[in-house]
Amino acid sequence: MSQSVSDQRDVIVIGAGAAGLAAARTLHDAGLRVLVLEARTRIGGRIWTNRSCGLYPIELGAELIHGAHTSTVELASAAGLTLAEVDRYHGLRWGTPARPLSNLPPDDPDRQAIERVRAIWNRLGQQYTDEAVDCGLATELHRQGCDPATLAIADVVLAQTYCAEIESLSCADVAREQRIDRAGPREFRLRERYDTLLTWLARDLDIKLGWPVRAITDTGQGVIIDTTAASVSARQCIITVPVAVLAAGMIRFDPPLSATKRAAITAFRTRPATKHFFWFDAPLWDEGFAYAAHTGLFARWWTPAHPDLTAPLLCCYVTAERAAVLDRLPDRVVCEWGLAELSRLLGRNDVATRCVGFRRYRWAYDEYARGGYAHLPPGMAWARPALAAAEGNLHFAGEATAYDSNPQTVHGAIDSGRRAARDCLAVFR
Repeated sequence: MSQSVSDQRDVIVIGAGAAGLAAARTLHDAGLRVLVLEARTRIGGRIWTNRSCGLYPIELGAELIHGAHTSTVELASAAGLTLAEVDRYHGLRWGTPARPLSNLPPDDPDRQAIERVRAIWNRLGQQYTDEAVDCGLATELHRQGCDPATLAIADVVLAQTYCAEIESLSCADVAREQRIDRAGPREFRLRERYDTLLTWLARDLDIKLGWPVRAITDTGQGVIIDTTAASVSARQCIITVPVAVLAAGMIRFDPPLSATKRAAITAFRTRPATKHFFWFDAPLWDEGFAYAAHTGLFARWWTPAHPDLTAPLLCCYVTAERAAVLDRLPDRVVCEWGLAELSRLLGRNDVATRCVGFRRYRWAYDEYARGGYAHLPPGMAWARPALAAAEGNLHFAGEATAYDSNPQTVHGAIDSGRRAARDCLAVFR
């Protein structure tokens, strides 16, 4: 049985990922007494920098900063960290062997297909202005005349990014994100890596690691949080755990959450997401190689140490059904298959013999993530703001709640945590 901790706080934040730390930082800096409860034995959630791999730390989870005008860039600047720009999409290499898309002839079928699906994608914000009118991305592309080969390409360049199959991605939800987007198209990496930013964000915060929350009671006057270590209480609570954790019933609510909230939670789909890292005895690619893709099982590759061109390291990020297939296979088979596809991408036959290391991280097997970023299927665009809505003394944050920012991004998580913190602060005024 857990012990009771009598020192009541103003706010308890559940989860020490980007959303939880941003919420706690905002409340702490405003003078409130804040306690952060984290089930893991580390901070970061689905951000996890691994520094055990020698000179080149790897990001097992979130890696990029998506946009120059984001809270992540703002915080990195405040922390004195430096950015390295990554031009993934303009530098895309496509096919087997992978060639710069810009170098392909204008009438090349793959180039035309990529340009076409990107143009259709970019118009969704103007086309889907009513959430009641929705369909899956595959349906929309088919409606606009895209053939199966083009749909297969769109699945790689669009849906894989959203950890979704192309037929299960809501056009209306994507359209809302496009309309509110203020981040901009540029992308960056933190030279010092994400763990450095999170450590700075967590400074001076009261964080309990290894405290999984089992139950939350809203008494009307406050909240009682039951964990495996102790029971703690506060006036308000911010819940930032992944929506897949809520859907799995890992936290019990008393009284139960409203029917609308429960429906919003179960509306989301969380699919597998796995990062595969391959080390070589030297770089096997030229200096311009930053991002390559094709329609294979190992669809998308990049250089995770970019712009350090001397790093002999590649990452292949696989999501949705592709990840579900690979996750069931042993490391040896996955490594062999991955190297075979990479050999075709690079157009060389010595890839397997030059590989000196391999590791992967399967987020679907992570108890406190249960997959990658969540997405909404057709007809469910209403669920994102519904998930974000407060109920009693409970507030909700996390990237899945980012209806007014970019979901499936670190800055979307940060923005959601700050939004929930502002709502909490209003209670104390």
